[in-house]
Amino acid sequence: MRLRNRREGRVRAEVIQVIDSDAPRRRVLAITALLLVVGFAGVVSAAEHGGGGESGLEWLLWGPLILFGIIITIIGIVWVVGYPILLAWAVLFSGKKLDDQIADTVQREGQTLATLGRDPLTTIDGGYRTDITSCGIVWAGVVYGPSHWFLLRGFLNNLIGGSIDVFQKVVSAGRAEAMQRLREQAVTHGYDDVINVRIDTSNMAPQGAKSLVKAVEIFAYGTGVKYG
Repeated sequence: MRLRNRREGRVRAEVIQVIDSDAPRRRVLAITALLLVVGFAGVVSAAEHGGGGESGLEWLLWGPLILFGIIITIIGIVWVVGYPILLAWAVLFSGKKLDDQIADTVQREGQTLATLGRDPLTTIDGGYRTDITSCGIVWAGVVYGPSHWFLLRGFLNNLIGGSIDVFQKVVSAGRAEAMQRLREQAVTHGYDDVINVRIDTSNMAPQGAKSLVKAVEIFAYGTGVKYG
């Protein structure tokens, strides 16, 4: 229990760091503004030195840069306008989506337990059984990540301290889904039990920016056994 709580605490602490992921957005805006200034200066320079070959040469030199600046500007505008819309969408629907995913996991788990009559997953090694006829590795994984709305709530919660329930909910949902997928894999492969079950997590972050955790991969595995 203490090991599991320590792992969940580590995951929550590292997921919080994704709040800093607004830095790329600010860099895009700064680059866009710089390219606009350079492009505008090029247009003004070409207009002031209008005439013949010099003007054509200047347009040949400045044209690709101006075109690139226009493209980046359009991307920047779409980003600036689209981000608040996506954030509003997350505020309205991300919580409901997570609740629906949890409900789906619970429903599937109930169906599996009703069919088998018991939970096939156990953390013990199964050494007390001597009638095992076949065995094999069974594993399942899932990737979960908080929405930007969850991150904002977590950031505000982190200012005053205490338990960050929204992150706990995301991690718990991911763990439950990974365990249910492990049950389904056991049934698919015809195993009666999965013994020595372990569950682990790993952070998913951009290469070279390990502090910007984007999501958490939750990996469950164990030894599937079939009894004679």
